[in-house]
Amino acid sequence: MTEMNHYLEQERKIAELQKRVTSLESLCFQSKPVLNLEEASIYLGISRSMLYKMTHAGKIDFYKPEGKLIFFEKESLLNWARKNKVKSDETTQAEAELKLRELNVAQS
Repeated sequence: MTEMNHYLEQERKIAELQKRVTSLESLCFQSKPVLNLEEASIYLGISRSMLYKMTHAGKIDFYKPEGKLIFFEKESLLNWARKNKVKSDETTQAEAELKLRELNVAQS
């Protein structure tokens, strides 16, 4: 095996291991109702600094039981992620049609 092939094989193995680690982290997060700052940033897919800035700005609920470490309830993180839902054109169209039907029935 040439040096280049060996290098590419090592890179492939590293990528596969990274996928496995991500999968294992996901499984761990599923069973934990409370996450620390590192886990919460991975769970949301944002940087730790962004998450910390959000706590400082009061944009997301968190707990600080000993005045130093920060923890997040997974439900609270999901509520934050689901905030400001952007509806698809199809959903908006269906809601508009339903509203028009309701208005037509009310006028009858």
